[in-house]
Amino acid sequence: MTLVQTTSEPVPDVSLEERDFRWRTAVQHRLGDMHIRRTHRVPGHGTLQTRDIGDLLITDWGCPDLEGVRESSMAAREAESLLLIMVTKGRQILQTSDETVVLRPGALLLMSSRTTGRIVIPDKLAKRTVRVPLTALAPYDTGRGVPGVLCLETAENPLARLTQEFLTAVDMQLELMSPVDVEGARNALLMLIVGMLRSAHAPDLSETGFLPFLRQQLESWIAEHLTAGAIRVADLAAAHNVAPRTVHRAFATTGDTMGAVVRAHRLAAARNDLVHSSASIAAIAHRWGFCDASHLSREFRREFSMSPGDYRAAHGLTGGTRVSPPGAAFL
Repeated sequence: MTLVQTTSEPVPDVSLEERDFRWRTAVQHRLGDMHIRRTHRVPGHGTLQTRDIGDLLITDWGCPDLEGVRESSMAAREAESLLLIMVTKGRQILQTSDETVVLRPGALLLMSSRTTGRIVIPDKLAKRTVRVPLTALAPYDTGRGVPGVLCLETAENPLARLTQEFLTAVDMQLELMSPVDVEGARNALLMLIVGMLRSAHAPDLSETGFLPFLRQQLESWIAEHLTAGAIRVADLAAAHNVAPRTVHRAFATTGDTMGAVVRAHRLAAARNDLVHSSASIAAIAHRWGFCDASHLSREFRREFSMSPGDYRAAHGLTGGTRVSPPGAAFL
């Protein structure tokens, strides 16, 4: 199993344009596409160090001063993910249409990759990010889904502090982890993230809280009926004694559609089988409601940027390779 993605150090005579290109490519893959402009007020280049736990992309960044803009058209082209950001040195300013957040050491930010706006890094910055695909969160009840922007202080939020400490502990144990350990660490990190999402939402007992409550019930029903064939809006409406329009409205409370939620659950279940079983890809596809192995492969590659077979070879628990040490790239 390959836990840590190792990137090679470029030769010293790499041009500034090439370094900038590599930096933008890394940002696009591990965070999301955006326009980046170096302000060049502070000398130096960006660095990154990667240590992935399965499908969770963990990156330590050393950033020079820069400005970045993420537009809605960029976000729409990518599968939605949850981004976790922790600054360890310096500050990062995030400006959206609704608010401005200044991230400093001691703060943890959870946000949807669909959030658009402008970031400003006025001086050298060190930060850690975790990109979590929504398929990883599909099996869990996150409350009201992925927030646009949610900033937590580690000194005030126990789960935020535990998450920070957990990631530090994972770093110390990387080379000792077996594939089973890695899968356990992945699931533990997901539980901490889900806990933060749930604790951030105060209970809503008013009448307007019906749709968020129904949204959770609909998703639970979907998870229980994935192997029963096609899932239709009419089936959900009948099972919960509501109109089809109400089903659509319930998913809209978290910016989702029923089809997207069903797809995420099917891919999450298929990923779990690839990691934990030796069943053929065709059998997995049939079990979780894909037309055939080709259909699963297309959807899986779109979500995970690799084929089901390659993913199993990298992350399967039925066999694998030793964990390699963290890789660093100086861009």
